[in-house]
Amino acid sequence: MNSQDLQPEEKKKSLYTYWHKLPYFITIDSSIHSQVEESDVRSFIIKYIRDGLEDEFGKKNNLKRRHAFTAKELHAAYSEKLNDQKYSQSNFHFHIKSLVKDGYLKEIVKILVGRHYNTYYGRTAIAFIGQYDDILTSSTTQVMFGPLKQLLKEMNPELDSEMINQLIDENILSMQDFYYRLFSWVEDKYSLLYKSKIDIQNFLKIVGHYSFFHKEFGKTSEKIGSLLDLDEIMSYERYPTKKEKSK
Repeated sequence: MNSQDLQPEEKKKSLYTYWHKLPYFITIDSSIHSQVEESDVRSFIIKYIRDGLEDEFGKKNNLKRRHAFTAKELHAAYSEKLNDQKYSQSNFHFHIKSLVKDGYLKEIVKILVGRHYNTYYGRTAIAFIGQYDDILTSSTTQVMFGPLKQLLKEMNPELDSEMINQLIDENILSMQDFYYRLFSWVEDKYSLLYKSKIDIQNFLKIVGHYSFFHKEFGKTSEKIGSLLDLDEIMSYERYPTKKEKSK
């Protein structure tokens, strides 16, 4: 049965219920993922849909939050929240179609209002992850860690370049292992995360700081920190800053 076969009441309920049938994570090409995160409008759309909306229909039918919206609703929410009128509803249609094409959004249902159908869009997954064919050779990794490798070589000219490259690569791979384990944890605890209304993407960033408790990641990070002459900082001992010393 497709969305057109549903009764009006069931169509409305699907705006809430589809969310709980989504995959927890899907991967998106890393270059596209970066572009979406840098776009104010597109990042707002996927975040607004993720946060959802509690309304009277949902409360009446014992449904949690609505996670599907029309282009008109998304445009109104953006204009109200950011007090920004420079984007028209047509602009939002363009961005929504682009997000559908890139795999972030999908059409959830069409609901007849008067003589016209309103199309409601929702997400294709609870969270999105940048996809790398090979994390060590991806352009994103090179941009982030390439300069770090060069800095380490400048600060430690006595060390073999291959050793530095290997150390950074081991650090990246252990960090990737940590996040794979974290993703599994999110899947296991998602019902509690949803209830708390926590932003999964931000949560992953926060918990990312705990990656130092990952044995291999902590070990390679400590070595890198030492080569960057960060031993004093990493010791966690209180020491006066330059500003304090000048007093």
